[in-house]
Amino acid sequence: MRTQVPLKAKGTTRVNNQQVVFDLKQRVVLALNKLADRDTYQIGVEELEKTIKCLTPDGVAPFLSCILDTDSEQKCTVRKECIRLMGVLANFHEGLIGLYLGKIVASIVKRLKDTDSVVRDACVEAVGVLASKLSVGEGVNDGVFIVLVKPLFEALGEQNKQVQFGSALCLARVIDNTHDPPVSILQRMLTRTIKLLKNPHFMAKPAVIELNSSIIQAGGALTQNALSTAMTSMQEALKNSDWMTRKAASASLGHIAGGGGSFFGSFRSSCIRSLESCRFDKVKPVRDTALQALHLWRSLPGPDTPEPSEAGSSIKGLVAHPIFQSVKVVAALA
Repeated sequence: MRTQVPLKAKGTTRVNNQQVVFDLKQRVVLALNKLADRDTYQIGVEELEKTIKCLTPDGVAPFLSCILDTDSEQKCTVRKECIRLMGVLANFHEGLIGLYLGKIVASIVKRLKDTDSVVRDACVEAVGVLASKLSVGEGVNDGVFIVLVKPLFEALGEQNKQVQFGSALCLARVIDNTHDPPVSILQRMLTRTIKLLKNPHFMAKPAVIELNSSIIQAGGALTQNALSTAMTSMQEALKNSDWMTRKAASASLGHIAGGGGSFFGSFRSSCIRSLESCRFDKVKPVRDTALQALHLWRSLPGPDTPEPSEAGSSIKGLVAHPIFQSVKVVAALA
């Protein structure tokens, strides 16, 4: 005689799974509510991180549905933490979130419109973690890179200053944290971003200069002509009326000199001449950055310059100088 036990067990399992998902979402929502109160903020952070560590494969989607649904009416601490948690999730479960990467990036792009700079800064940090964790392994790199950069690159075209700044800085962070980014894609990106620097209506030139620096250092300028065009655009940016653009150009030229060594020796003379024009800039941060960049370029061997014996240690120390750390242009917009 046949028994109906298997069907009953299957139905029971379905109910149990629904209950597990319900309980998980309830825990996450309660923890998120704690983030809104300064007295319970740290407790909420710890509970959410503990929940992430203990997630099963079936729990990833319900958890993401909770942190992707934040809106502008929630407190800044909640919005910022939800973005950060995407990176935490990637740290612990990089093998499980690939299917949801498109939704995650879409949520991050949406958050670039946030009025609070700490939320936008969290977006930059999060995409960096996603890139570093998901862009490893045979045959997956290009696909992950495209999923990460395509929506961000499209966001560069939005007529919103915060979105333009944020998306450019996110793209730079993705490139910096991707293992062997596809240079053919970088080359196409560089061609378009150089045009943005010449566009008088584009509002995020300091951030795009930083993006171009990342592309160049990742090998995106595949030909001497492309490299020359990119370097010339940075040198021209040193003459821009906006001091943040001049500072970004100085900092990026310093990064390139410090990271590329003799490879960029052919640009030594032109970069030194261009940076000399900023030595007496009326804005002190521009002057300081230009002077540090000048020192780096002068330490490089040019086409007819002998290799300095101590250039290596000198350059290494200067690149670590705080003045060459990432341009905090997003925070400046707050």
